[in-house]
Amino acid sequence: ALSLPTKAVFLETPSNPMLEVVDIRMVSDLAHKVGATVIVDNVMASPVLQKPLEHGADVVMYSATKHIDGQGRVLAGAILGSESYIKEQLNPFIRHTGPSLSPFNAWVLVKSLETMSMRVKRMNNSAQLIAEFLESRAEIKSVRYPGLKSHPGYETAQKQMDGGGSTIGIEFAGKQSDTFKFMNALRIIDISNNLGDSKSLITHPASSTHRRLSPEVQAEMGITGSVLRLSVGLEHPEDLLRDIEEAL
Repeated sequence: ALSLPTKAVFLETPSNPMLEVVDIRMVSDLAHKVGATVIVDNVMASPVLQKPLEHGADVVMYSATKHIDGQGRVLAGAILGSESYIKEQLNPFIRHTGPSLSPFNAWVLVKSLETMSMRVKRMNNSAQLIAEFLESRAEIKSVRYPGLKSHPGYETAQKQMDGGGSTIGIEFAGKQSDTFKFMNALRIIDISNNLGDSKSLITHPASSTHRRLSPEVQAEMGITGSVLRLSVGLEHPEDLLRDIEEAL
């Protein structure tokens, strides 16, 4: 149950960087009983693999830099909702604050949409192979990927997603220094905070994207010094697997 008054429920599924999966339909049903708006950050799944509006969400948010552009060219965002929401709530805000894309960036995104489905599906397929490989390695303590049956949210992901996505959470069995050695030994996969890109990218959340969080909050989220986030790109999966195996 939700406490009153609740105006909105915001969720991210899968979550960044630990790939937790939230049941969008269940949360939407709970929220709507108290008149709350459900807002879903769908960046990690992409609009190709998950459509929150079809599962009861009211508003969907994207960083269009990831997946939609997916080629490291554009900084952009997108908000989806019903026609009445866009006209009555979003358009007045946009008119008064001016968060508009340049015509060129908008054109780049329109062109990117033509290949988005093909790109995301290839990235998803490669990520599934890599996640299964990592799960078999003794150097790895755990692999967080919604496409693995070992993932606690696997059944929910099967209901609302068309794949596990392009991002994998990896926890090493060793120390933080071991994760750094692994990252530095990679030759094809680059170190970067971005995700959903045509280039495979890896980052160390505890010291980069989530470094501003307190140690207590990081621990609550499952982020340790041994955790890495891998965003799988468009390279040939055999090349990526070889790169990872050699680095290990």
